[in-house]
Amino acid sequence: MSWTEDEDKSESLNQNVNAPKQPIEPQEKENLDPNREIWTLLEKTLSENIIEKRRARRWRIFFRFSMLAIILAVLGGWFMQSTLQNANLEGDVIAMIPMRGVIGADAEIESSDVVNLLDDAYHNSRLKGVIIEMNSPGGSPVHSGIIYDAIRAKEQAYPEIPVLVVVEDMAASGGYYIASAASEIYADKASLVGSIGVISSGFDASNLLEKIGVERRTFTAGRNKAFLDPFSPMTDEARNKWQAVLDETHQQFINAVKEGRGDRLTITDDVFSGMVFTGSQAQKIGLIDGLSSVNELLNSRFPDATPVFYEIKQDSWRELAKEFGVEMATKILSTTRIE
Repeated sequence: MSWTEDEDKSESLNQNVNAPKQPIEPQEKENLDPNREIWTLLEKTLSENIIEKRRARRWRIFFRFSMLAIILAVLGGWFMQSTLQNANLEGDVIAMIPMRGVIGADAEIESSDVVNLLDDAYHNSRLKGVIIEMNSPGGSPVHSGIIYDAIRAKEQAYPEIPVLVVVEDMAASGGYYIASAASEIYADKASLVGSIGVISSGFDASNLLEKIGVERRTFTAGRNKAFLDPFSPMTDEARNKWQAVLDETHQQFINAVKEGRGDRLTITDDVFSGMVFTGSQAQKIGLIDGLSSVNELLNSRFPDATPVFYEIKQDSWRELAKEFGVEMATKILSTTRIE
């Protein structure tokens, strides 16, 4: 019997072909599927993403309700405070009107605002006096005059209600213009009082343009229309007429002070010169009635009266934002400790 290597290879090959095929287990099928792991990872990722979104939505709803609760609490406290203030007012009241800053349109002291405050104060049937806390370097003579006239009108309509001005740092120029309308004026010994004068300042740069070779072209209708142009020389006519305007405004100021102070004023060379005086100096020449403060006057003149502040109201949303910020800051500071 002969045997060759080729026959052995052939027989081995036939056996492999005729051998029964082994079934593939499910586990092996899963291992053979290359997309199965990818789908599993995607399902896990999407599931975690949904859970995270639900968690974030819950927190978002929580914070929204918390903010709403805080805002409602601030609003409630704000309105409750106003209600309690009005409810607790029994007996005589003193209107406290602060005037601090520059006088003029869109400035800290504007005539329309102050006139409205005066009207509100005098609508109170229990009003026994008005105290104006003055701290102003001056400003517009127009707005100063309007406030002056409003105070004088209230004094004539309600002669039994005194109007007192208490000067803090200063009542200069327009600030004193307003103060002179009051029944009485008080200040600290170091306060600055007076400056009864009018000023208009500028500069003349016409020679500068000529030196640098620049020609200014200005077109006007009326020979004095551009008399305050700093790049054009002022004519004698314009200078005299503008000085006359300032002199008349100054005289209006002087007349107002004389009318307001009356016989208490001692007229010297300096009183209407635009000079400023300390409280002690102003008392000697009758620009003020004495040296005192708001607390001293309240205790001595109105011991049984309740001070009520009349201040210029800001926009509602700004006032609410300020109240909200103060409330939040107070809560944060109350829960914060330094160790």
